[in-house]
Amino acid sequence: MNKLINPILFIMCLLAMACSDDNNENETFAPFSLEKRYYEVRLERNATSIPIINGSGDISLAIEDENILNAIYSKYNDKEDDRKGHINLYGMQKGSTTLTITDNITKDVETVEVKVTDCYLSYMIAESNHPLLKANTTLFFINNPAKESYIFARDNLHGTLYDRPTMKGSYEFFITPDSKEQLHDIPGLRLTFQTDGEENVTDNNDTTTSYDFQIMGNNQIFSVIQAFLGVKWEELFDNAHTKSPAPVDFTMKLTAPNTNYQITGVLSTTSIPEHILD
Repeated sequence: MNKLINPILFIMCLLAMACSDDNNENETFAPFSLEKRYYEVRLERNATSIPIINGSGDISLAIEDENILNAIYSKYNDKEDDRKGHINLYGMQKGSTTLTITDNITKDVETVEVKVTDCYLSYMIAESNHPLLKANTTLFFINNPAKESYIFARDNLHGTLYDRPTMKGSYEFFITPDSKEQLHDIPGLRLTFQTDGEENVTDNNDTTTSYDFQIMGNNQIFSVIQAFLGVKWEELFDNAHTKSPAPVDFTMKLTAPNTNYQITGVLSTTSIPEHILD
């Protein structure tokens, strides 16, 4: 009897496997498509993510110029999650290239343009009584030879930044000796904008106005600025007396000397609106 049962069980297993394969082959997927066909990623720091929310989730990538861009796909295995996975984009050098994304099951193909911009850092201003650097705006520092800076206002209705900056200028970080405290130097920030002489920003080149600020924050603030913008703070770090690691806090305060202007914000990797940077 056992000799008869064993062959029957084996045949049943083969039939079950065949049915399972048929089900996989007959499974239908929504067509693969993307919401956007243009992306930007900053050079060397951080990644831009492309969500994959339809199709089979079985995709392959082809980069036109791998010297400019690197892309890595991560597939999700949770079938209860509607998302299929995401693609992380990493900027290798400045320039533009294309990324072709192919769904290996549905055979749908999407091609996106990816632009690698200069690295940059954002400063989200939460509180301020300064006439130019107002609360609920974001200041961007661009790591390029011109050291460009941009101010963007926030669209509270949609929870995003407006597409165009309210002002454009330049920035400079510097350190000055503290006449009262010999153990520490004072880190500073100088912002320069074109104004009409009455603190109103203009596109004319007639008047250039600079605003100097003293920076207050922990060592992590200066480490982030150095990493993203290439600013050297060796003198400040050499004089640090912190004996134990401080909690992670990216709050940075700016004060304008000889005034009552105070600005409080947070250093962030918020993305600048597209089509602004070269």
